Amino acid sequence: MINQNEYELRGFYKPHFFALYINGRYDPDLNNLSTPDLGTFAHEYVHYLQNITTIFGLRNSVFYFRYLYELKSHIAKNSAFELPLKNVDIDFTENLKRGKQLFDQYYGTKETLTVGFDEVKVSLKKRGTSKIPCLQLYYNGKLVKSVLVGNLCVKEGMAHLIQSLYDPEVKHDTFPYLAVEILCEHLNPKMAEDKRKLISACLIALNSQNSGLTLYETLLNEQSDISGKALYEKLLSEHKVIYQSKEISIREFILSSIEEFRTALSNSIYAELNHFNKLLDNVKWSVNEGICPLLETLYDDSGVAGLHGLIDFYGIPYIRTIDGYQYFPPEILDSTQEQIANELLDLMGQSIVLDRVLELNESAPMCSFYAICQLDETDVTDDHCFSTQWKRSTPCLFKIVSDNWQLNEKIKCG
Repeated sequence: MINQNEYELRGFYKPHFFALYINGRYDPDLNNLSTPDLGTFAHEYVHYLQNITTIFGLRNSVFYFRYLYELKSHIAKNSAFELPLKNVDIDFTENLKRGKQLFDQYYGTKETLTVGFDEVKVSLKKRGTSKIPCLQLYYNGKLVKSVLVGNLCVKEGMAHLIQSLYDPEVKHDTFPYLAVEILCEHLNPKMAEDKRKLISACLIALNSQNSGLTLYETLLNEQSDISGKALYEKLLSEHKVIYQSKEISIREFILSSIEEFRTALSNSIYAELNHFNKLLDNVKWSVNEGICPLLETLYDDSGVAGLHGLIDFYGIPYIRTIDGYQYFPPEILDSTQEQIANELLDLMGQSIVLDRVLELNESAPMCSFYAICQLDETDVTDDHCFSTQWKRSTPCLFKIVSDNWQLNEKIKCG
């Protein structure tokens, strides 16, 4: 129903499962990373921050957790089904269908592409009950491509801008990664010269349902010399939205979204919310105080030390690298003890089961964690890992979740 991955040139982030992949190396001491790996980490970590600190990210995850709840309810109610399970086979509620419609409406152009052009025209295109910016690209007077600048372009554009601060040589496709800069150069050339302020404008835009339109209006109307930090603080204190027939501030909307996120996440997993409760309490504190640690880091020019500070405050997702290295962030128990955060293990198990049940992974029907398990010192893989994972007798993340979902009794294939 939703594309899970936020793809980037050398990595991706899976929102809702808080998992980050790097096609390179990772070291908890970021000073040990090469420039490209540091830039990739920064890009994907920004997606994690967008996920847990912005209205777009929080509400998108709330929607996904509700989707997951209805999917699991469908599995629980049916005594038998075949794989792959298709969304068309599930009787989703009307609320969820409307949510999916809005998600698609404001997502914008989904293609990743590079295109040559020598002229840009900007317009607003009707999308449902609202509008979305459109870049019309011309070469030698001929229209070569039209790109809708929606939520995808805004979040990838923001991540690209931050990545370029750590890796100035990074190369990306024009779309979706450079759309924000192209739009800014056309609407507000002065702001285009200030990366930090443009990043702030993206962050503001992601605190709306229609990020593309909000970015367009911010770029068009912002002519003052205030900093990006001040621009963001102004949004929190002055901007109003209508939510559930009431006018509330953006600050109130973010706080409400955090609590909805907390409840939806808790209902989606078996583990207690220890790690995420601490994390979300930190996010709430920063919103109440009108502080954005990400922007503080950018304006302090604190480099790698700033990234470490963000990790101390916001935590870090599960990380996997191309060579099989895995990093599970710890859950702090007291001053002398720590263990892996159980919520992330729970989510990872659900992720790999969904990869198989919905056949979301390119390796399907083989388990998406097969290569990782093979690299473990106690290789527990067997023939079932290739297509009938639910029949395994040896416990693993897949088997634990599939037994909870009673898949062994219900799947009628393989």
